Amino acid sequence: MRTQVKRSFRRNLKAVSPVIATIIIVAIAIVMSIAVAYWMLGLGASFTRFEKLEFTSGYAIINSTQRTINTFNTTTFDIKVTLKNSGSADATLDLVFLNGIPSGDYGGSNSTVIVTWAGATTLKPGYSVSGVISLPKDLIGTSWKSGMTVELMIQSVKGNQYPKTIALP
Repeated sequence: MRTQVKRSFRRNLKAVSPVIATIIIVAIAIVMSIAVAYWMLGLGASFTRFEKLEFTSGYAIINSTQRTINTFNTTTFDIKVTLKNSGSADATLDLVFLNGIPSGDYGGSNSTVIVTWAGATTLKPGYSVSGVISLPKDLIGTSWKSGMTVELMIQSVKGNQYPKTIALP
């Protein structure tokens, strides 16, 4: 009698067909691959942050106000620039180069070039900063003359350089 119960029990067993099993496995594999892709895109975004500074404006004017530079009163060329960080990471301004020379190297220990930033020098993405670079106009021994062009280069802490050419009035 027990053998008959086993037989009837085995006859009533139903399995999933191989076609349906394959479809279920493929569906699970697709769902898992989509989940892994979303995870990898999120992970990759954290490693692909970059800084990108852009000059939104840059021009030079003659500032007729007398400034004292190295104990001499002189007028200055004021180069006014506005920079915007259009990247996805913070950008910190480090050096200003004028014609390939760091601004602090003009005039030896008493620099004749004055760089002033109106705000923080670390820019978050989307933020801007304005600055003035003052060059002595009438000082004997300086090379800043009306009509010349100045190759301005802003360098960030990461070493990226952003150039701009400005004509002195």
